[in-house]
Amino acid sequence: MRRNDLEPPARPAFTVSAAASDSQLALIARYASGRERMKLTWLLAALAMLGPFSIDTYLPAFPTMEAALPATEVQMQLTLTVYFIGFAIVSLFHGAISDSIGRKPVIIGTICVHALASVGCALAASIESLLAFRALQGCFAGAGFVVGRAVVRDLFAGHEAQRQLSRISMLFALAPIVAPILGGWLVAHLAWPAIFWFLGGYA
Repeated sequence: MRRNDLEPPARPAFTVSAAASDSQLALIARYASGRERMKLTWLLAALAMLGPFSIDTYLPAFPTMEAALPATEVQMQLTLTVYFIGFAIVSLFHGAISDSIGRKPVIIGTICVHALASVGCALAASIESLLAFRALQGCFAGAGFVVGRAVVRDLFAGHEAQRQLSRISMLFALAPIVAPILGGWLVAHLAWPAIFWFLGGYA
């Protein structure tokens, strides 16, 4: 008996189920190309980065925002707290909702709401309104990360899925490094609302 006869067959790089729709089969065929897979990797990483950018970009602007709103240091820290509360609670439902109505509607819907919340933060004239819009941001910032992983599981299997998740995680790790630098530059050369205008444009 040859050694190859004892080895288990290799799993395919793409997931194709018997119940797969024509649109899903078309997507699987589309991302069979290495170039298209790399585009998808960058797109999913950019969606996942929305959460860290929403947290770290405005941290350098805390002193300026305290003077402009006005607000105390504790109130500014609350803008992080309400963001994390919304992020933690609503992220539990992104996956289930995307299973029910589809990945694309969830991603588009949450990005639109996040963009509107970012505009609200930029136009906030008081700490109370800023807190409300930051909570709204947090509720919808995690969809890109959660649904993005589901997209990888939909399209890939085995080692290819692991490679895609590793690439996305590597790019995702750049966000906490770049975000404070970018936020510091924006608040130094423009004003603190420019940070939230940037987040709205990014979304």
